[in-house]
Amino acid sequence: MMYDAARYAQMHTPNGMDPIDQGVLSSFFNEGGYVLDFSTADFDKFTVQSCGIPLCACYKLSKGKSLESFTTYGEIDKVVKLYEHLIRYYEQKYAPQRDIETKELAQLEQLKQIINKYRTDGSELVSLPAIKNVDYSYIRDMAERAQKDVEKADFDSALTKARTLLEEVFCFVIEKKGGKSEKSGEIRSLYNQVKSLYHMHQDSETDHRINGLLSGLEKILTAITEMRNGSSDAHGVGSRRINIKAHHARLFVNSAQTMSDFILAVSEAAS
Repeated sequence: MMYDAARYAQMHTPNGMDPIDQGVLSSFFNEGGYVLDFSTADFDKFTVQSCGIPLCACYKLSKGKSLESFTTYGEIDKVVKLYEHLIRYYEQKYAPQRDIETKELAQLEQLKQIINKYRTDGSELVSLPAIKNVDYSYIRDMAERAQKDVEKADFDSALTKARTLLEEVFCFVIEKKGGKSEKSGEIRSLYNQVKSLYHMHQDSETDHRINGLLSGLEKILTAITEMRNGSSDAHGVGSRRINIKAHHARLFVNSAQTMSDFILAVSEAAS
């Protein structure tokens, strides 16, 4: 991919992204001029493969400062693409080699919400587990955080956490089974992977009451997905925004926790 280094280096007009969002994105990866475990050469190679621009060679700054400049002045679609790849690298290669704290996981979740807000292709960045293990205590902790959002009347954040919880559990059990999580941004595709890997298909040999429960769970999944797309804080949906009440948000959070518990139990039973 060709690029005009001089043009990018001389760009001094902000790209229109919210300055607060820019700061959150760049500060997570910029640690005193360093970016994760990249050398300067490796970082330029990474950014070329991601967005077509070797940032350090272009801006003549440190890795962190080059990233900061690009976040402010680069074309938004290229900025989004680079951060999506940085998040993937963090989750799949960087975080597993380190003892990542809960605070960093929460910050990573915030980064994904920001990236999804600026995507223009209608898809979303799927959450892959950045933690070494998903267990019942993790599910309970995530649900409790969402319930606290409900109590603060921050229903958007509560629904986002409910959706994120489901994504992380789905991705965890898929990879536990040796599968590779789909990256389409569609939570139902993840659930379909889970059903296929764990043979959860409804059939005549299964008690009709069990099939009824599974059918109900799928309806819950669909409702959570649709409600999140129409009401949560990941998208600017304007007039299509759905106003919900506290008891609705609580229902969605509890439903997500129930389904997450069930899916994790299914994976354990298959072990």
